[in-house]
Amino acid sequence: MKVHPPSRQSPSAPHPTAPDPAILARDATLASEQAMREQRFSEARVLAGLAEPYARLGEVSKRAELTVETMDLKLLFAAMNVDQELVRQRFWVREGDDPDRSVKVAFWRQRNTMMIAAREVQTALMRRVWKAEQIARDCGGTVEVTEAGRVAEEQTARWVELTDQDIAKECDGGQSSSTAS
Repeated sequence: MKVHPPSRQSPSAPHPTAPDPAILARDATLASEQAMREQRFSEARVLAGLAEPYARLGEVSKRAELTVETMDLKLLFAAMNVDQELVRQRFWVREGDDPDRSVKVAFWRQRNTMMIAAREVQTALMRRVWKAEQIARDCGGTVEVTEAGRVAEEQTARWVELTDQDIAKECDGGQSSSTAS
């Protein structure tokens, strides 16, 4: 009896010499059609029964190969511009067994890091603006704040008040209710 070493491929990866499931599904469908025309009904039924699982296997195979580099540009554009509430819902960490839990937790950690960095940049920029305004006033000048400037100041005031823990709560993704951090 010959013993083979375990494969180094992931279990979901297709074997390199395996036929394409989409081609097998098409061939089974065509053979089923031919058998129907020739009134070999039981053979047609068996072949049609093969076509469906092959088609499903082909879809799974396509999804396994999908990466940011290979995905359709329209889909990538849509993903980058999706409503943030939808993102929050999709990445919400739920109670119980969630196969995507590690990805969701990583998403919220990354979002937390990005929000803290954004707060630091925004507050640093506004401090520079306030300092420049103060210098202008000290030199006898006047400063006119536009509506956009007022909005930016309001947003910055909110960001300045947020602590890292406040941001972490906003970037929680439901984890506080399902895990003890």
